[in-house]
Amino acid sequence: MPWILNEDAAIMAKLSGVQVTTPSGPLEVPVRWKTPEPESATMTYPVIVVSKPRLSRARDREARGWTRYDYIQEGRPMPGEDDLWMYYGERPIPYNLDYQITVMTRLQAHETEIAARLARGDKIPERGGFLEIEPLDVVVSLDLIGGPEFVDRIDRHEKRLFTINYVVRVYTELSPWEIQRYEAVQTVSGTIRDFDHKSPERPMPTLARWRTTADDV
Repeated sequence: MPWILNEDAAIMAKLSGVQVTTPSGPLEVPVRWKTPEPESATMTYPVIVVSKPRLSRARDREARGWTRYDYIQEGRPMPGEDDLWMYYGERPIPYNLDYQITVMTRLQAHETEIAARLARGDKIPERGGFLEIEPLDVVVSLDLIGGPEFVDRIDRHEKRLFTINYVVRVYTELSPWEIQRYEAVQTVSGTIRDFDHKSPERPMPTLARWRTTADDV
């Protein structure tokens, strides 16, 4: 998947697996987009709703110049273990993806359970958050920049609705330029001579002597 869609899939997977307690046993809380495709006519509770991200250029993390890419690039094979050079190109442009996450439930007990679970380190903690983007085999930072904000209200059906609002920031980047993969030198054409090699055809240099040893590398 391309840029942004990778992050979308990763944030949905991260929020999945949250459970609440019911009389019939544990119930997994579904995760859905605010405007899913195809559009769903009904909303079941409890539910975790995600809004499409706000994209902004992260100028505070921006740098310029030539750099090495040590991770998978879109549409390119992953360098092998013996690949010394990997990918090179202009430094990528950093971006922030801000996702709005809303928890909705009819029961206050479920609201508390979900809030406690989301606060754990593998979900959206106050610090040290992360997001695994599996197609690229990378882990990026995820920060909680808003919430949790608890709101209790009565909906249009005259029923109680408990909500928790979060805003999380995913740190990502895009390289719009061509990235090149360089290969390490495999063979050398010609003759390599050691300056210490003495032969009648090539007398020993008197002005300088050079030797490459393991300590010099």
